[in-house]
Amino acid sequence: MGILYGLVVAIIWGAQPVVATFAYRASLTILDLTLLRFTVSGLVMLPLFLKRGAWNAAGVGWPRALVLLLLAGPLYNMVLVGGLRWAPASHCSLIYPAFTPLFTSILARLMLDRQDRIPLFGLGLLVLGVLVVKIGSVLQAPAQVYTDAWRGDLLFMLAALMWSFYTVLMRRWNTDPLSVVSVIQVGALLYVPVYFLFEGGVLFHRDLGTILLQAGYQGLLVSVISVLLFNFAVKQMGAKASMFTALMPLVGVSLAILVLGESMSLSLLAGALLISGGLFLSLKNPGNQR
Repeated sequence: MGILYGLVVAIIWGAQPVVATFAYRASLTILDLTLLRFTVSGLVMLPLFLKRGAWNAAGVGWPRALVLLLLAGPLYNMVLVGGLRWAPASHCSLIYPAFTPLFTSILARLMLDRQDRIPLFGLGLLVLGVLVVKIGSVLQAPAQVYTDAWRGDLLFMLAALMWSFYTVLMRRWNTDPLSVVSVIQVGALLYVPVYFLFEGGVLFHRDLGTILLQAGYQGLLVSVISVLLFNFAVKQMGAKASMFTALMPLVGVSLAILVLGESMSLSLLAGALLISGGLFLSLKNPGNQR
């Protein structure tokens, strides 16, 4: 079931850039998307949060809850997408999924027991597969110059590090997936008054259909369902669950072919084989982990 959870999460997260394209074309900003994401998810998870006890952060404990909220809440979303101000989206698709399992592997070796370590050879295949898929797509795209791309690249790496810490800490603290999801989403409601303080009611002038689409996808699928499934995967598989983030570029490119009519490439096929091999080796036999 952990493998199934991870695959579903990869599909949801991998499709996010395609879905977000509709928002950007309708003039929504990352501030708007962050508001829609956490307003919907926070209200959905509020009853569970109150039922499990607000006084102790749904059983997680407020000190730990605040740390997890910092790592996987609005700030994480802003850091990840904020890098697009300086760097192209292709950099985000390459750096984030490649560095997430890398950082998680390093942190797991430092903070977790031996059985939570990711096999290095399998990890290498995952990262190499991501590089092949995304570098191939970059080489096929028109050349563009981004003199300050390194700023965005650092933010993408920081986002990967934040999510890796979140993954490892959940495993280390053996937290309940439902409780963690409720704490993060409800705690993120603090972003709502901050948004309206600086942005006012500009969101209400956007297209209603686009708002509903993004609210449903970002607020339910991305923030609640996918995070919950990811937490279940971490609970069952340990830090190895982070390797499913390596499938995100593959999913994104595949959906771009189906939705946007882009052509299949040799780099995509080669990357798919490398990623599949890395997943197979990583899941094959925990006893063979280094």
